[in-house]
Amino acid sequence: MALIACLLLAPATVRAQAEGRAADAADERTTARWSNATELSAVRTGGNSETQTFGFRNTLRRNWTSVRMLARVEGVRARTSGERILQVAPGLRFRPGERPDAFETDVARRAGTSGAGQYFAGGRIQWRVSERFFWNAGTSWDRNDEAGIRNRYVTFGGVGNTWADGETVSLSSSYGISFTAREDAEPDPARDDRFGGIRAGSDYHHRIGDAVELDNEAALNVNLLSMSDYSLALTSAVGVAMSEHLSLRVSVQHLYEHMPALEDAGVVARVVLVDPDGVAGSGDELFETVATGGAGIDFGTGRFRKRGLDVVFRTALVINF
Repeated sequence: MALIACLLLAPATVRAQAEGRAADAADERTTARWSNATELSAVRTGGNSETQTFGFRNTLRRNWTSVRMLARVEGVRARTSGERILQVAPGLRFRPGERPDAFETDVARRAGTSGAGQYFAGGRIQWRVSERFFWNAGTSWDRNDEAGIRNRYVTFGGVGNTWADGETVSLSSSYGISFTAREDAEPDPARDDRFGGIRAGSDYHHRIGDAVELDNEAALNVNLLSMSDYSLALTSAVGVAMSEHLSLRVSVQHLYEHMPALEDAGVVARVVLVDPDGVAGSGDELFETVATGGAGIDFGTGRFRKRGLDVVFRTALVINF
């Protein structure tokens, strides 16, 4: 009887398992989806000052039932024209040390200088272990000309917690280990070129109604060889939808380096001539440095650390699909 019962129940069991797999596959197809957001921004001024700033950011996401993938590329490039000057017309001849009394000039500008250049490319993948627990891995490359970082590569992996994962609010935090390889614009013996570290991050998203979205991302990377050498990236943004595929996004990004890179700079002394006895040419004349005015004397070059905090403010048109 038991054998007959097994033979009778087997087809039903196989059919139920097949229906379960089909349902899982259908759920997988429903959950899995691609999404992409492209941000474009541009600012140009003319007249007394001429500046050009261009910004680009693209975020690609792919969600499965248990796996999520994100890839991002972004960059900001600014160029500022040189200051306006009066340039002496060509063809004038005069002896060294002399200054002609009469000459013609034309309005010109000094050679333009490139301003802030900041680039980033990276991605991460996240595997869900349970409703509240996941592990992830990723890698990134970035360059920040103004901060003195020529190339920085970071590879990381770890675990995390999902605190909320709804249609309106999502919040997660992650913690793990990292390996960093970086190249500074100016060699710095106090900063390690390669080091292992610990990494922590968070990702928050909040949808308010059908038109407003709030985002906040944070990532902290600490050098285990020197705990005072750490970096923090924090981005906060608000987006307002104008249509199904277009929205406006305003964001503020804070990039902090606790041990900034070095910068070479010229050393200049502002001086005035002091004559103690009041007799010109007596040989006791001295230069005395002053805060303002006077003449400039070149004292060569020196080094100092850059500022630790860079702030990037963006207003962009976002194309979603």
